[in-house]
Order: sequence, then C-alpha cells, then structure tokens
Amino acid sequence: MVKEYMILAAMWLFGTIGFILFIPQKDRRKGLLAAIMFQALIWLCDMPSFTYGLLSAPVRIFPKATDLTLTINYFFYPILFAIYYVHSKSMNSLWLKITSFFVWISIITIYDYILERYTDLIKYGSLTWLGMWIYIGFLFSISLVCCNWFYKEKTPIQSYVGGTNED
Repeated sequence: MVKEYMILAAMWLFGTIGFILFIPQKDRRKGLLAAIMFQALIWLCDMPSFTYGLLSAPVRIFPKATDLTLTINYFFYPILFAIYYVHSKSMNSLWLKITSFFVWISIITIYDYILERYTDLIKYGSLTWLGMWIYIGFLFSISLVCCNWFYKEKTPIQSYVGGTNED
C-alpha cells in the first residue's frame, strides 16, 4: 500500500510541475479551463462507471468520502488534457492533430493499464484496456469540443472542411 501512496504523491508532484513547465504563462487560463472542463466531464462519466462496477479504486485518498479516484481522474488526467489542449492549438496540420490525439490517449491508456495491472489504485471490472482507450478518447474529444466552443474556436474538422463558427 505504501507503493500506491507514493505513486499518488508522484502524480500530484508531476502534475503540478507539468502544469507550470509545459503550459506557457500566457496560456495558463486556457489550461485551467481545459482542466476544469475535463474534470466536469469525467465526473459525469465516472459516477456510473464506479457505481455499476466497470471500474473500482481499492486504494484512494479519501476512502470513506467517495469511491472515485480523486488524484488520477480529477487532478492528473485533467492536467494532461490541459497540456494537450494548449499545445494542440499550435498544430497547423490536420494529420498532426489527429496523430497527436491518438498518441496522447494511447499513452494515457497504457499508463492506466500499468496502474491497473501492477497496483491497487484502479481495477477494471467489466472494462478492458480497449474500453478504457475508447473512454479516454471520448473524454478528450468531448472536452476538446467544449473548450473550443467556449473560446469560439473552430474544431479541426470545421477548419479543414470549410465550416464556419458563426452563431
């Protein structure tokens, strides 16, 4: 159990340092909104996932308060999405944006699978690694659409198909 708490502490440390180092000062507000948007969406999706046994978290920070994994799902993954969101704005090519999207969700899924396999921080119930990959991809794409909507920016599809962003 000590190993799990050290991993949680490392996630808090690397998440904080990553937010400061990898998000430029001028984009911190966008990064913070992206993290909050991701937190809101993952909360809506995780409540049924944990309630109906798709996921479980045997070791967590507040075991009596909630069954959800606060550090992983409400701090670390939102920070990773914020870093992705801020840096995806600088990509010009649609191919580069799509590749970057799939690389990010694949790396996060691999990390999640390693946590599931070798620790007690998260356990898949009836969910597989492929289901988790689809789940994380869904969360990333919906969060990206919501953040783009908030800032009134075109989505990658709109900018290459010729759509407009007028209300």
